Amino acid sequence: MIRILVVDDEIGICRSLEMLFKKEGYEVATAHTGSVAISMITERDFEIIFTDLKLPDSSGLDIIKHAKNRLPSCQIIVITGFASIETAVEAIKSGAYDYLTKPLSIDKVRIICKNAIEKITLTDEINHLRQELYHSFGFKNIVGKSRLIQDVFKIIRQTAASDSNVLITGESGTGKELVARAIHYNSHRRDNHFVAVNCGAIARELIEAELFGYVKGAFTGAVRDKTGFLELSSGGTLFLDEIGETTPDFQVKLLRVLQEGEFNKVGSPHITKINTRVIAATNRNLQRAMSEGTFREDLFYRLNVISVQIPPLRQRREDIPLLAVHFLSKYAEKRADKKITELSAEAIDTLASYDFPGNVRELENAIEYCVTFAQGTVVTVEDLPKSIKGTKIKTVVPVESAKPLKTALYEFEKTLLSAALKESGGNISHAARLLDIHRQSLQQKIKDFNINIDQYKG
Repeated sequence: MIRILVVDDEIGICRSLEMLFKKEGYEVATAHTGSVAISMITERDFEIIFTDLKLPDSSGLDIIKHAKNRLPSCQIIVITGFASIETAVEAIKSGAYDYLTKPLSIDKVRIICKNAIEKITLTDEINHLRQELYHSFGFKNIVGKSRLIQDVFKIIRQTAASDSNVLITGESGTGKELVARAIHYNSHRRDNHFVAVNCGAIARELIEAELFGYVKGAFTGAVRDKTGFLELSSGGTLFLDEIGETTPDFQVKLLRVLQEGEFNKVGSPHITKINTRVIAATNRNLQRAMSEGTFREDLFYRLNVISVQIPPLRQRREDIPLLAVHFLSKYAEKRADKKITELSAEAIDTLASYDFPGNVRELENAIEYCVTFAQGTVVTVEDLPKSIKGTKIKTVVPVESAKPLKTALYEFEKTLLSAALKESGGNISHAARLLDIHRQSLQQKIKDFNINIDQYKG
């Protein structure tokens, strides 16, 4: 329920507004002095405050100041008998939402009150959406406990506190945009736009117009001015995915933006100033691209102030079960017609044995597939995509020169054990299943071959 406080030394005004607002279904309190009003604001929460600017013991400006410190989202409407612009401007500068002049018009009071409530509702919705965005793209949505992903978390936390440009590298499907969003939504820029641009998805001849914008008549088809992605992201973050796909000519103009914080719209002689943080990402080897002359070295160093390397999923296999459960929960919630609750141990082991060339994106797609086709409450190996079923460890034994058979067998078995431990991330139970031996037997062999299992963990 909306709670309203009316502060005025005229008892008649207080009673009239109290009756009006109670009739509208609101909870109403009244005060006739500034000291009483401040005491009430200190002890209770109000969504709307109507206050006279002239009170026996204080000014309505004091009420505004105290209310804004105590209740930042409260909407304050000042009442004055002096219909001067200066009075209204001073009150609004102090934080008032609007003002009314005496004698009061009931219709105007209703309209202003309704508008104030609409602003409160809109503000609440915006705050809710911001919280949703924060939770959707914060650390909780990047799942993993491995050392490699924990290192990424550490970099994100440190990076979010700065304004430096960031270059994120990693294979396709590793979650580069998710990391970029986590940086943005954990930074002081979180309340401004995060603008994501896939440079590889925009035709090379159009990317300049899309990024910088253009003015009417700049080229055939430019029938109106267009705001570019750079201007839209001012105050926030611009995420340039697949930056390695851009041309050297475009890279020169982007370099100027990073150096000077300004650019020209296509067809315009006027400079546009911006305050944007740039986060770029690529799955290409930019060092090789620089040596080949397809990527500018000076742009690379401008972007690569902070470097974030996202590990492929095969290098953090211990995160696969966590991610699988996370995605299962995500997609099972969307299926009211099914009651899928878990993955079988065999299904998890099979997933953990697979290399996932498509990384986290491929794993997510696989779990979505399972939720679609699983018949019972538990996802089994049979529910997995065919590409993942029956995954076996692949061990390559190099061809060497002849040696004593006993030595060769010893080296071969140690190599096989090491490969299984590496594949399982140091998980003995998982490695034993890959080798099709008992866990206790594997533990004894690790001891016999003097294998340091810690080197394979993480």
